[in-house]
Amino acid sequence: MIALDTNILVRYITTDDFQEWQLAAGLIEAEGQLCFLSNIVLCELVWVLRGKPYQFTRSQISEVLETMLATPVMEFENRSAVYQAWQRMKVGKADFSDYLITAISQQAQCSTTYSFNHKLIGEKGFQYPRTSDNTTDRNRSTN
Repeated sequence: MIALDTNILVRYITTDDFQEWQLAAGLIEAEGQLCFLSNIVLCELVWVLRGKPYQFTRSQISEVLETMLATPVMEFENRSAVYQAWQRMKVGKADFSDYLITAISQQAQCSTTYSFNHKLIGEKGFQYPRTSDNTTDRNRSTN
């Protein structure tokens, strides 16, 4: 098994540099070769594809993730969390990385994920912090 960095995946997906695409394709399509993808690489990939110069739509990014999840040579750091994040991204308003964070947190038995991201208000598994949520503040007020 080999690990792939974000830039290898970007070249492979976008084919914006033919020589680098050929090298990336050679790695990814090598017979019997498994390709490990870390959670960070996937988050970076989504971020790069959304930005300039690529400007992939949410739907296009969802298709890329779906294809990767269906590709037998792709080994994920946490396939079930990536799958959950992809499913939620398809219907939610938050970013893939936000959903991946909460999927991993839930697997770690966390009761909630606190965030200042307003996109996440009302999303299952997320809470916007309030003073009453801060146990340190509660302890200070009772002493």
